[in-house]
Amino acid sequence: MSTAGTGTTLLINLTRFGDLLQSQPLIDEIHHKGNRVHLLCLENFSSALPLLRHVEQAWPLPGARFMADMDKNWRTAVSNLLDITRTIRKQSCPNCVINLTTTLPARLLAGLLCEDITRIRGFCLDREGFGRNNGIWASFLNGTTASRLSAPFNIVDMFRMLGNPDSSGDTAHLPRFRLAPPLPKAMVKADTLLANAPAGTRGYVCMQLGASETRRQWPAHSFATVGDRLWQELRLCPVLLGSTAEAPLARAYMASTHAPCIDTIGKTDLESLAALLIRSRLLITNDTGTMHLAAGLGVTCLAIFLATAQPCDTGPYLPDCCCLEPALSCHPCQFNTPCTNNLECVSYIRPQVVSELALTRLTRSTWDTACLTSIENEARIWLTDQDAQGFAFVRRLTALPPDDRSLWLLHQRIFWRQLLDTMNGHSYPTHTHCEQVRPMVTAYSDAFVERMVTALTQASHLFALLTEQGHLIGKSAMVGQLFLRNCDRVQNVLDDCPELRSLGGFWRELRHERGDRIDDLLAITDLLEQHIGNWRNLFKNGT
Repeated sequence: MSTAGTGTTLLINLTRFGDLLQSQPLIDEIHHKGNRVHLLCLENFSSALPLLRHVEQAWPLPGARFMADMDKNWRTAVSNLLDITRTIRKQSCPNCVINLTTTLPARLLAGLLCEDITRIRGFCLDREGFGRNNGIWASFLNGTTASRLSAPFNIVDMFRMLGNPDSSGDTAHLPRFRLAPPLPKAMVKADTLLANAPAGTRGYVCMQLGASETRRQWPAHSFATVGDRLWQELRLCPVLLGSTAEAPLARAYMASTHAPCIDTIGKTDLESLAALLIRSRLLITNDTGTMHLAAGLGVTCLAIFLATAQPCDTGPYLPDCCCLEPALSCHPCQFNTPCTNNLECVSYIRPQVVSELALTRLTRSTWDTACLTSIENEARIWLTDQDAQGFAFVRRLTALPPDDRSLWLLHQRIFWRQLLDTMNGHSYPTHTHCEQVRPMVTAYSDAFVERMVTALTQASHLFALLTEQGHLIGKSAMVGQLFLRNCDRVQNVLDDCPELRSLGGFWRELRHERGDRIDDLLAITDLLEQHIGNWRNLFKNGT
């Protein structure tokens, strides 16, 4: 189904504040193709709506109230939800629904808003009520992103490709993340807050002290040390950002600082927060929605990624931002896994590292001239960029040889783009693949190469067997049993190799989606055998 035309696309995004903002490039692309954009989001994040461009109409869903009503009288709650969906269908009349949210309630809503599942992109339910992923990128997103070793794409690009797969070959219209500027009254409020700066202030650096989890928060006293140095050397006044719930972090900052700052925590709405960011020269932050807001406003970020956070998939969608990870072998940790190292990552990156990078960027307009030899042993430093195909990526800013994990994330980008673009009917230039991957393979450790060759050889052999056996299904009951057994065997091979679990998740999704369409499934097994075989040869022979 093409996205071109003058119809209405209803976008469902029932995720967090930052993810809602990161829908903007997809909204831009839908609008660019001549379609109207309507939006369904959660009511508690509806304050972001004035900053989203090209959204003609929006419906904030009262999710919290609906869940409370379910506890009181579920029949009334369901009746109210049906009333909401009828209103949206009547007012929007969408010819296409794009659901970016994988949860069961969001899938159910997509079906209530569009009975024809062929006109739904992303995540929905089939006619029997089972989860269905419409589109290759939906299958990729649903099956792969739980693994921290398997997240080579920024979530913005995954949203773009899930909702608008035709854009894969459109390099003439490279995506940008541009939010609407805050209104003048918001700028006035920001300027009023900044008027509290001390005499001699030459500018502002915003600091977001909080994060979605405590273990993803860099210590407040470390922020304070950086703020002190920015004031002492450049007379840049730190501006503390956050909600009322983050007031204890502000108090911890104040207890540690020896320089002035402006505490705006709990004093801003979303638009005045945006205005403060526009007035600042830099945002120093954890991985937060504020970081994505800054990126959408074109404000450079210096972001710190701890625990499960990593810049390759949730970093700022803006070139020339700097992202830091602790240089620990355990980072990033897996989701829903307790830390076995006493949260060592939280305080592993010293304030001196962040200060050095911030001062370099503020005084020289570049990150590259920072004293890397004093930094690279405790932090992996990444710069955000955009590739020739319009996808965001991060590149290492370091003199040290790249580690296996860093190489693997870059390598996977090329493999997955080749595979997913092929499935979408596009092409990814093979010369680019060869030029980029060969140097990577020679830089891997011998142990990594040996492990990959073993797993890829087994997987390639099993996919070849599946293709062969699949063509014989129906001629012998034993062949059908062997086929199912080998489906499980290849699943086990992929799941048992940490670096291939993303491929295992993708294969699991495809098996479920196409298990009743043997010809479609065999086309997939044949394609996977070819790609995995090429990948194995590259690791084994460098060709």
